[in-house]
Amino acid sequence: MNRSTALPAVLTLLLVLSACSTPAASVAPSVSISGSVVPTTASPTATDSPAPTATDTPSPTAEPSDDPTSAPTPSPATGTTYTVKRGDSLAAIARAYDTTSQQLQAWNSDRYPSLAGNPNVIEPGWALIVSGDPNVTPQPTPQSTPRPTPTPTAAPATPRPTQPPPSGAGCTAGNRVPADAAQTFRTIPGAGPGVALTFDMGGRMEPAVDIVNFLVANRVCATIFATGIMSETAQGKQVMAIIRANPGLFEIANHTMYHCDLVRGGGGSPSTQPCAGGPFSADRIRQELTQAETILRNGTGQNPQPYWRPPYGSLSPAVVNAAASVGYTKTFMWDIDTIDWKPISDGGPTAQQIAAKVVGNAVNGSNVLFHLGGFETLASLRIMVPALRDRGFILTSLSDLLN
Repeated sequence: MNRSTALPAVLTLLLVLSACSTPAASVAPSVSISGSVVPTTASPTATDSPAPTATDTPSPTAEPSDDPTSAPTPSPATGTTYTVKRGDSLAAIARAYDTTSQQLQAWNSDRYPSLAGNPNVIEPGWALIVSGDPNVTPQPTPQSTPRPTPTPTAAPATPRPTQPPPSGAGCTAGNRVPADAAQTFRTIPGAGPGVALTFDMGGRMEPAVDIVNFLVANRVCATIFATGIMSETAQGKQVMAIIRANPGLFEIANHTMYHCDLVRGGGGSPSTQPCAGGPFSADRIRQELTQAETILRNGTGQNPQPYWRPPYGSLSPAVVNAAASVGYTKTFMWDIDTIDWKPISDGGPTAQQIAAKVVGNAVNGSNVLFHLGGFETLASLRIMVPALRDRGFILTSLSDLLN
């Protein structure tokens, strides 16, 4: 080889060796696309991008009912109570009353100890304190709660509103059935979605006027079984005047003159003297009813016939026959006894217990026994009236159920 051809060959060899010494990592890979070669960018390693910090992804905000930072307040001395229905949850009730589940637990765990350990389980009929404000009336229905059927055995043909229509009470009173044959009732068969709230007036009178005024304000129809002697007291006369002024809401019924035990004798209110002497004869039974009837007619402008209720529920065929002989052929007992005549200090029920008993046990045609002198009656009515209406019941008179 001559020098003119050897020099280009040496230079070519040096260039080849220089290219072979370049690191492989600096050579970009290539892919073939439709016969052409296109260079690609190398993928970054895990260290190429910094790890996201805890602030890169915001945490979800807790709902008010689940906020653990909200310190529950102590149980209020007074407040609004809500009666639990099937399908309710503590969280739904808390939302409806603008409070928290923790607050409901704090207010109610003393009464329902299982609530502290398991807030996911609440039972129908529980009366939960839901607000420290006693003026939250009527109580709202949690919107997320499915409406239960009005009774375990029969549902109304159409849903009833939770409140009476603005135009009236949604019930009637005073349309009495004829006397005809003697009958004794506990519930009213075939009554449809109605519950009769009936009130005996035969003893203590302290809250009577307030109870009747509450019924007027809330457009609740009722049947009042009054004794003649208590109708002549100062408070009794006020009750008679309210009944007279509201014949579309109230009907009067006979509860005898002196509240005696017509089967065994004895008893009586406010005095036992008129009831002494052992079992009552037919004439004495008739006298108890006719004397009271005169007073009730004069006080209310209504004829109480043919409705009456025996004091203490003391009844026999002889008593039924004697009453029927003077026009009292419809004898009314009851299927739910609130026992509201007994004070808490003597083992009687609280307002919440009365409400839970009535709301939990009412059926179509129920005949509920209250007393206008009941110790916790007024407070229980504030709970149960909206709760019964929410179940689909009309709160009405016995005449309304019988017609």
